[in-house]
Amino acid sequence: MTSVKIIEQTKYRNRDVFVYELKRENGLSAIITNYGCILMSLNVPCNDGSTRDVVLGFDNVEDYWEEKYLSDYPYFGAIIGRYANRIKKGEFEIGNETISLSKNKSGDTLHGGFEGFDKKVWEVVEVNESSECSISLKYISEDGEEGFTGKLTTIICFSLLPEGLKYTIEATTDRTTAINLSHHSYFNLDELQTQPKEQLIRIHSDYWLEQDAAFCVTGKQVPMEGGLFDFKEWKPVQQSWNIADGYDQSFVLSNNISMSKPGAEAKSSDGLLYMSVYTTEPVIHFYTGKWIPTITGKGGKQYEPFSGYCFETHGFPNAVNVPDFPSTLLQPGENYTQSIQYIFECLTKRR
Repeated sequence: MTSVKIIEQTKYRNRDVFVYELKRENGLSAIITNYGCILMSLNVPCNDGSTRDVVLGFDNVEDYWEEKYLSDYPYFGAIIGRYANRIKKGEFEIGNETISLSKNKSGDTLHGGFEGFDKKVWEVVEVNESSECSISLKYISEDGEEGFTGKLTTIICFSLLPEGLKYTIEATTDRTTAINLSHHSYFNLDELQTQPKEQLIRIHSDYWLEQDAAFCVTGKQVPMEGGLFDFKEWKPVQQSWNIADGYDQSFVLSNNISMSKPGAEAKSSDGLLYMSVYTTEPVIHFYTGKWIPTITGKGGKQYEPFSGYCFETHGFPNAVNVPDFPSTLLQPGENYTQSIQYIFECLTKRR
C-alpha cells in the first residue's frame, strides 16, 4: 500500500507549513514540505535490508528558515525559481524594455533573487494516495517579484515511483517573462561517508559551458574531450577536480538524451547503489557543494563543504543575455513544462 500523510505542521510568516511523508510498500519514502518545495529526505531501501537517506537536509522544517542556515545558504533540497543559476548583471531585454532584477550575488542574479521560490510557502492543491503516491503544490508569483515581469502561476507535482522520485513542473504567465526552474537536492549515496569524493559520476554531454570569474555563463560551448570536465566515462568525483573548488559547471546534454535515457548517473563508493537522472531539460549543472556551510544536519550528522553534489537540471543559464542559446522566455498563452526523475537501483555486487 502507498501512503501520503502529514507528519509535521507549523507556521511561517502566518502561513501554514506542512511536512508530508510519501511512502511505497517496498520501503521507498520521501519527506517533502510546502515551504520551498523542499525534499527533506529520500530513503532508498537496499538489498541488505538497510535504508539509505540519499539527500542532505534537516530533521525539522523550522531549521530551513533559521538565520544561522540562511546566513550561509546552500539551498538544501529546494525548488529554484524564477530563474536557476545566474543572470549576468541582473539585467536583460524583453523587446525594447530593460528588465532589472534583484542582484543578490556579486552584482548578478542567482537562483531568482533574495527571496526566490525556495523561500515561499506553496499551496497544497492535491494529495493522491493511489498508485501515483503524489502531492501537487502551487505558487503564484506576482508581477514585479524580484524584478521579474508577469504574474507567473507554477504547479509542481512530486510523485513517488516504485523505483524513485519524479517531479513535473507546469507554469503559465500573463505577460512575457523569463523562467528557468530547477531542483537543488544534494546527493550522497553512501551511508557512512561524510564526503562522496569516491562516488562515481557519468554525465552524457558533449559540451560544457564556459563561465566568467563570477560563474556566469558567457555563451561559449567547449567540447568535453578530456581534461577536468570530461565525465563521458565513469570516474570518481575527486579524480580530476581542483581540490579547493570542486565542480560548479553546466553541461549540455547530448542530442540523443531524453526521458528514455539518463542525462547523468552516479554510483555509491561501495558500488551497491546506482542512481540515474532523467530530464526533459537541455542542461545539467553539476555542483559538488564547495559552499555548503559547516552545520549539523539530519540525525546529528555534520555537514561541511563537499558533503554532497547536485545535478541541477534546467534550461541554458543566462540565456536571456545570449541570443544563440535556446530561449527561456515564456509568453502568455504558452505552457512551461519540465520533468525530472531520480531512479535508483540497489545492486548485490559492483558493476
